[in-house]
Amino acid sequence: MITNYMLAYTDPFWIVASAAELALLVAFVRPLGRKRMTSIKAASCGIVLFALWHGVHLLHFDFVFDFILNIAVITAYLALTRNTRNGQSLYLACVFLLCSEIGKIITVDGIMQPLFSALSPLSAIAITSIWIALYVAFDALALFAISRWVFGEGVGRLSWSQSLFILLPLIPYTYIRTSGYVYDSTNHTLYQDMVLILVLLSVCTIAIIVANAHNLSAQIQRNELLHMQALLREQHMQYLAGKTAVDAVNRRYHDLKQYIGKIEDLGRGGYTPDKHDIEEFASAVKQEIEPLACEMQTGNEVLDILLTEKRRICWDNGIRPAFYVDGGKLGFMNSFDLCAIVGNAVDNAIEASQKLPSNEVKDICLTITYTNDLAVIQCRNQFSGAIDCETASIGTTKADTENHGFGIKSMRLTAESYGGYLSWDIADDEFVLTIMIPIDPNEVIAR
Repeated sequence: MITNYMLAYTDPFWIVASAAELALLVAFVRPLGRKRMTSIKAASCGIVLFALWHGVHLLHFDFVFDFILNIAVITAYLALTRNTRNGQSLYLACVFLLCSEIGKIITVDGIMQPLFSALSPLSAIAITSIWIALYVAFDALALFAISRWVFGEGVGRLSWSQSLFILLPLIPYTYIRTSGYVYDSTNHTLYQDMVLILVLLSVCTIAIIVANAHNLSAQIQRNELLHMQALLREQHMQYLAGKTAVDAVNRRYHDLKQYIGKIEDLGRGGYTPDKHDIEEFASAVKQEIEPLACEMQTGNEVLDILLTEKRRICWDNGIRPAFYVDGGKLGFMNSFDLCAIVGNAVDNAIEASQKLPSNEVKDICLTITYTNDLAVIQCRNQFSGAIDCETASIGTTKADTENHGFGIKSMRLTAESYGGYLSWDIADDEFVLTIMIPIDPNEVIAR
């Protein structure tokens, strides 16, 4: 075998191969983005990864053990340093290693072994250099060809169990890959056929794994879309229910005030000895019906009704709402979308505030202003929860993760449908959500 003429794995030159492989890994997972960490921590993770990776080369156990060790090392590295969930880290580690296997099989068994007679007179370092150059080239080509299908929002939500199910084809692959007859070079024709079979097997294994992951992620995205649509409908139904209630109260509010005013006049006029009781009764009734009136005056009927209800919820939960809202230029947005954005923003802030200790001040500040034909919607609240850094998005803190955590996503999609965008930040334990939406002056004037 041509591998007998290469440098021993203990030779320092193999550090070049390890460095080249890790460079391919870093380039492959670049779409994931890095987690926020100090440069010292990032450098430490890189050094540990390199040491473990090169250590596996030095140990050079049988294929299955090497494969499992490499999967564990890459999965741990991605989980610690990249914006990904553990299930996706495992999936990407296996895809990367399968592409590496394709590069090795093509380089050693498909190219260098047939050229054994031409390469054997060369020095060990020359043969090893050729192997590294060819392997890196074919590995990079395989990774580039497959990269467009392995990343996606749905794939990023894969759980451990889903990833393990997707990776089941690795079991027959490793069995055939380690079979001794595959490397029988005494029969040249059979050997070349087995090399071709190994390449096809590797390609088919990757194709099956990636196709299954793609189909599963598509289903996950469809389920998320259904959840978001249900959430939007719920927000809109809340608005419609509130609008109906407010309309009914407003129709009677002024009449009731007049009646109560007459009762107060009756008590103050001295026509009854129970005037003190009558005044107390009148004041109590006024206090009960006043919160039901639509007190918010934002210039937008949808926001008036929506924020009146949200403010009542804040008061009921010991939260101080500060709504500085000018909705006069948001007439171009339909009520469904406006409820989805503003309603979800305030609901998330209320939920986060409820998780704060009872002795802390709970404030929510919602502002809607305008800058250069942009509507700027900003919601601030004290924060004590969980940010899902693995997906660079806000994660739910509820146990039912299948049915929650879509509020931010629905707001982002709604904002983007109007040509806007959503961003968030955390500063001094305060969560700040900002949404910017372009305003069409013609639509605003028309309305």
